[in-house]
Amino acid sequence: MSESNYETTDNPFWDFSLDFYGRARVAEACLKLQDSFGADVNIVLYCCWVAFEGAEKMEQAELFEIISAIEPWQSGVVQRLRQIRRDMKQDEKINLGELSEQLRETIKKCELDGERIEQTILYQSGQREFSYPDTTIEEKSHTAETNMLKYLTIILGDRSEDGKKTVQLISQALIS
Repeated sequence: MSESNYETTDNPFWDFSLDFYGRARVAEACLKLQDSFGADVNIVLYCCWVAFEGAEKMEQAELFEIISAIEPWQSGVVQRLRQIRRDMKQDEKINLGELSEQLRETIKKCELDGERIEQTILYQSGQREFSYPDTTIEEKSHTAETNMLKYLTIILGDRSEDGKKTVQLISQALIS
């Protein structure tokens, strides 16, 4: 991947994500999908964003394409930074309290920067044609739910009841 293909640009997906992730219970639900089901929070947010913007329901082929586009960055950078940050907090051998806290916070900022870059990759490689901008917010919420459930099916091979409920909670947050 050439650097010029993923230059930092204005990214309405990033702006949406910052706002939406800050809504009540969204962060908690997204992290549950990540930690319990192996979902990539950025793809979950992308499923919501394209629906919010008025896109048609995502096809499995598009989901496979975006998973493939971001996987090297997600596994090679973001997940590694997250694991280091978590280890520094949980592993008493390397959790040196205040002595290591500043470094852990710096790694957390690097992880967030990595997430922003991942979202730029998603934004530049995914769907950006929004055919139905006049759909109701309820229809958009339903589309987001469908998109997320398709994504869970791809990564899990099946959808758990708990996963479905978590997805519904996230999609309902679009309405509020």
